[in-house]
Amino acid sequence: MRKKKEGALSVYRIIDLTDSNGAYCTKLFADLGADVIKIEKPEGDPGRNMPPFVDDIPHHEKSLYFLHRNAGKRGITLNLETADGRDIFKKLIKKADALVDNSSPDYMPELGLEYAALKKINPGLVMASITEFGRSGPYKNRKGSNLVDFAMSGVMITSGYPGKEPCLCPGSPAYDAASLYANISILAALHMRAATGEGQFIDVSVHETSRLGLYPWIVPNYSYALNPGAPPPTHETRMGASVYPVYPCKDGLIRVIALTPRQWDALVRVLGSPEVLTMPDWRSFLYRIGNAEDLYALMLEFTQKYTMTELFEAGKREGVPIAPILNIEDFYNSPHTKAREYFVDVDHPVAGKAEYPGPPYKWTETPAAIARPAPCLGEHNIEIYCKELGYSKEDLVAFRSAGVV
Repeated sequence: MRKKKEGALSVYRIIDLTDSNGAYCTKLFADLGADVIKIEKPEGDPGRNMPPFVDDIPHHEKSLYFLHRNAGKRGITLNLETADGRDIFKKLIKKADALVDNSSPDYMPELGLEYAALKKINPGLVMASITEFGRSGPYKNRKGSNLVDFAMSGVMITSGYPGKEPCLCPGSPAYDAASLYANISILAALHMRAATGEGQFIDVSVHETSRLGLYPWIVPNYSYALNPGAPPPTHETRMGASVYPVYPCKDGLIRVIALTPRQWDALVRVLGSPEVLTMPDWRSFLYRIGNAEDLYALMLEFTQKYTMTELFEAGKREGVPIAPILNIEDFYNSPHTKAREYFVDVDHPVAGKAEYPGPPYKWTETPAAIARPAPCLGEHNIEIYCKELGYSKEDLVAFRSAGVV
């Protein structure tokens, strides 16, 4: 029989202390084969109560948000605020490669579980702490949220129509950006550990990483401006309509990125080379920005002659990026997502069988995959506490009665 291929990170064990705001970080590890052990308080992760729910029926095992971000993980319950809970946690840390936490900056130190203490137990441990504004500085103890962090990062000013309020992107972009940065940082630390044997502590600020993860190209402007004699950075404005315009077409909307003269020429060919668009001045990017309103009115006459698919395929043929703006149904039925087999079946014992977004990459030798559904509350307590840590079932009953698990 052919040996089953393992994931790229199957040799690692990750302890997951995050709630739904940091769960995407450890999901990325689980998709790549790592053994991710999600630790919840006995009453469960608050994310279990986050809507929407399967069949629109509130249930702690049916939150779509929770099911997606925790697929692939094993799950246990553990109360770190008890002495026995902390002792059990330390046993888990002995065999862990990395720990991810997104509690407040003082929570783990108050429990005696700060990195310095954990490193004495496991010198090779990599720990990532995801907090709203980092573990030091004047904002350290301020409250944050996806909206607050996204707005304070400066990214949100670029969204929305000029003259109207900024728009918040759907979902949780600030927290997911922070999770991605934490994941990459842990991978780098594990790579370095292979050479040094030493673990590292990683301080991740949602406020900072939401900018870096969602709008990175403006960051160098600020760095360059720190040099003596350099001009101050330019103010950010909402230039999307002029730089990356969205146009209606026969059956929806498309977005066009025609920045260079070559791309503009290609766009003109896509639209049938209308004479009004062949004026030499239109080939200048700055001229198009300065006359964006007039250009938009002209473009409507031509884009509305075609469907999204026709414009997308013509853009690919001629060499200009044109993307259809798809709704959820269109994205699900897209030939691209079908060809990539992006949606995969996952069968949850309570929520039932459904199609989930799969990993965003396809590797042949170390395939990424959703190995199991999100854990039910305490699903792997016996497996981990009894079979791996050596506790008896009687111990587990006593722990449960004492509020430890």
